[in-house]
This record gives sequence, C-alpha cells and structure tokens, in this order.
Amino acid sequence: MFLILPSLASSNLAALGEQAARVRSAGYLHLDIEDGNFSPGITFGPDTVKLLRDYTDAELDAHLMVTDPESYIEELRDYGVRSIAVHLESSRYPSRALNKICQAGMRPGLALNYKTPVAEAVPYADLAEYVLLLTNESDCAGIKFKPYSLDRVMELRRLAPAGCEIWVDGGVTPENLPLLAAAGADRAVMGRAVFSAADPAARIRELAALAAAAKEESHV
Repeated sequence: MFLILPSLASSNLAALGEQAARVRSAGYLHLDIEDGNFSPGITFGPDTVKLLRDYTDAELDAHLMVTDPESYIEELRDYGVRSIAVHLESSRYPSRALNKICQAGMRPGLALNYKTPVAEAVPYADLAEYVLLLTNESDCAGIKFKPYSLDRVMELRRLAPAGCEIWVDGGVTPENLPLLAAAGADRAVMGRAVFSAADPAARIRELAALAAAAKEESHV
C-alpha cells in the first residue's frame, strides 16, 4: 500500500480545523512543526496540534524542523501524534532523539535536507522506522521539486534496511509522484495537490492508486 499524507501547512491556514476535517476520511495528517530558527518559516506549535484533535481523529505525524527537537517529543505524544521525524541536521545526538521517540511509544523517523548526502542517514537507519527525504531545497510552498531526488530515493532504497520506509516531501505533484513511487518511496507528503481539489479525500485516493500502480509495475 502506498500512502499519501496530506500536509496541513499547505491548506487554508485561516481555517485549520475545517481543512483537517476535509481529509478526515483519509486517516492521516502531516504536520510541519517549524520554529523559525532551524527553518525559515513558522508554522504550528504543540498547542495547535492539541486543538486539532477537536476536528480530526486522523493519525498524526509530525516533521520537526526545529533546533531542539527532543523538547517537543513528550508533549506531541500527549496530543496524539503517532510518528515524529527529527532532522539529522538539527539533532546533536540523533540516536538519542530516535530512541526517545520510540520509548514514548511513537514511530521514530529521520529527516534529511535535500543537500545532505543520503549515506549520512545509514548509521541511524536501524533506529528509524522511516527516513523522510526532502525533495526540494526548502520545505516551503512554491519551491520546486528537484529531479535528482529520484536518484536519492533509489540510493536510500539500496542502502537502508528492508523494513525502513522511505517518505518523500517537497514539491511532490501528480506528475512526479509515480516516478518517486517507482524509485522506491513508500509514502508521499502532498499539500496543494490535495487541498486545491474540490474533494480532497477523493483526490488522496486517486493519488494513492496512481502511486501504488507505479510501484507495483516497477517491482520495487
């Protein structure tokens, strides 16, 4: 199964609860937590995550683009987050952060910026249930997908343990989604392609089917 993770940061930020409800049937919701220091943007904090629970019972995953990721883990767990990805570039002790997520009862993930060599994730791949590869140079709306990301996905697929999932995030479109799936990705974070649709939940199903077909055909 290939999963599409709708990114709430690319929805109408003036109506977050309504936007979360629009994709409730998809079962998943991706949250970018940015502090304005590690990444240039500022998006959601833990308090916003807590309030979202009034609008959705979806499985939440958090992508921590912050300078002190370990300080967020327990609070996000208490607010119902099931998976957390911490950046290799922001964690002084990646192994400790990943273990802390696991000990808190959540799925640990390791995120890599586009310019970080994929091989740098390999020493931590046994501790991470998934690696989140940024497929553009900044996790901000409007930054285009980098085609070399396909090579990065294939490289990680070769190097990572068999049970480690590959998630992709950044500039993913209906056009490049099948290519990413065929290269070895297991989940894709998508924002505008989902929330711009009249029926976002139906759009997610269409995109997931498109990616699954490409993945099956490639035999990855």
